[in-house]
Amino acid sequence: MTRYIPRIVLLIAAVALLLLTGSLLGNHLSSGPLHTVVHADYHSEGMVPKSYGRLVAAIADRIGTGLVFEDNDGVIRFVSITGMKEGQLARYDQAPTQGGIPRSYGRLVTAVANAKGTGLIFEDSDGVIRFVTITGVVEGELRRK
Repeated sequence: MTRYIPRIVLLIAAVALLLLTGSLLGNHLSSGPLHTVVHADYHSEGMVPKSYGRLVAAIADRIGTGLVFEDNDGVIRFVSITGMKEGQLARYDQAPTQGGIPRSYGRLVTAVANAKGTGLIFEDSDGVIRFVTITGVVEGELRRK
């Protein structure tokens, strides 16, 4: 007496076997060295000198989270989340300096990062708000009444 297994039963058994194999293999590979999840240690502390001034903004860009500080002289410093200084922009009164920002722009209010790069937003004592690129080019102004 010969018994035939219907094709649908074979199909269901094959699909179940493939799902089980894929699940086991997927769990094994996700716990391997190629897919290790690393969690940041929130106890690690970097150092930022108080001479950098007040914290103006925190921005996220291509290299990670950055902090922007402005000191009493108007010098703007960019610091990584680890505390490493990434760069700075000096302020000038009359004679422009390479990579500097005029003091007449007022105080730095915040910084933003977008696809074009980092932008700085200043407000002067007359209420003029300036949108400035990191290279010092004014992209726009708003006047307050």
